[in-house]
Amino acid sequence: MINGHGDDIYSYSKEIISNFSSNIYSRQDLSALQEHLCSHINVIHSYPEPDAGSLIRLLAKQNGVTEQSLCVTNGATEAIYLIAQTFAHAKSAIFYPTFSEYGDACKINKHAVQQIKSLDEVSADTDLVWLCNPNNPTGTVIDKNVLIEYIKGHSNQYIIIDQSYEHFTLKELFSISEAVQFQNVILLHSMTKHFAIPGLRLGYITAHADVLANISGYCMPWSVNGLAIEAGKFLLENGQAMDITNYLKETKRLQKNLECLQKIIVSPTDTHFFLCKLAERKASDLKRYLIDSYSILIRDASNFYGLDKHYFRIATQSSEENDLLVKAIKEWM
Repeated sequence: MINGHGDDIYSYSKEIISNFSSNIYSRQDLSALQEHLCSHINVIHSYPEPDAGSLIRLLAKQNGVTEQSLCVTNGATEAIYLIAQTFAHAKSAIFYPTFSEYGDACKINKHAVQQIKSLDEVSADTDLVWLCNPNNPTGTVIDKNVLIEYIKGHSNQYIIIDQSYEHFTLKELFSISEAVQFQNVILLHSMTKHFAIPGLRLGYITAHADVLANISGYCMPWSVNGLAIEAGKFLLENGQAMDITNYLKETKRLQKNLECLQKIIVSPTDTHFFLCKLAERKASDLKRYLIDSYSILIRDASNFYGLDKHYFRIATQSSEENDLLVKAIKEWM
């Protein structure tokens, strides 16, 4: 889906002051990274490593796995398309509602797709199971023990787990070192989300070495640019971890304040973003009002499979921005 994602600031001539539409905390301090990249701007004069090898080596060292278990990609989205291409014409099961690129990548690569809401619905002849954990747009997490039981009981299926938001939940998820022990588990990771660098596009795949050898064979050379590689190495060694406990406390506070408004349903979440549903009015109308009146951007979630025109998604920002959002929605309602 080229169009229809969140963070569509580029679509508006008016300056957006508060961005709730992207599942990224936009107030992270990136000044050290900016200074580092400015001092390494000369890398744009040479081709980058064709496979981002230096970043792979650092990731492997930090996570205690072999380099053959890692593949760096141009954001997690490239990883999704690589996997779908590797298993072209397969039968895929995709949880819904979820990130649209799983379905789009499968469609392009001629997969037969089954839309599911639980693991119990997966057909026995399924080749690939795609799930986002924490899930976008709901923010919910499937229990790790439930996944382990399913993985062990379905060795004939590849379980693709997109953990792009793994750093924004307190729920237990797969570590890289334990996931690579399973020959039917493929994990996706997003440095874009972790370090709030969506403009650089940086992600990676982890899987058993034999599985990854097949996937990485479809990688095109130089898919990750030199500045992104440099940023990835710098952030892995110098990046500051977010105080996720307090961030999630702020999320709960924001949810509670939204729940006090009339005719709005706030869905539970295990992370920093969540769905809201308007009882009567359209999310697209609310989005337009917030842009025009407050320079606030939210995610109209009506184009997620399984959702309708009443749904929108927001990601927690600063307490001041969150309070302004609640005030603005209250006025509109």
